[in-house]
Amino acid sequence: MCLNIIWFGGFCLSIIWLIFVWVIGLTSTSLLILGAGTGLVFGPMYPVSLGFINQRLNVTPILLAAVLCGSAAGAALFQQIAGKSIL
Repeated sequence: MCLNIIWFGGFCLSIIWLIFVWVIGLTSTSLLILGAGTGLVFGPMYPVSLGFINQRLNVTPILLAAVLCGSAAGAALFQQIAGKSIL
């Protein structure tokens, strides 16, 4: 239930970001407020997701290490692809 609320909050936040970027325009104040909102929404997503996974699976340290290594590799690969596609 809590994870659905966070996902919905992230969806609403992305719509607000789109409205500010394309319609209203960004100022330093709006960036501060939207940045704080982004941290508020995405901050609890990692621990709540691990709690959700722990309820469904028997989480062992090896499984958790595999999830974290896969997530770090995906983040590094995304940065590499995004950097190469821009240049």
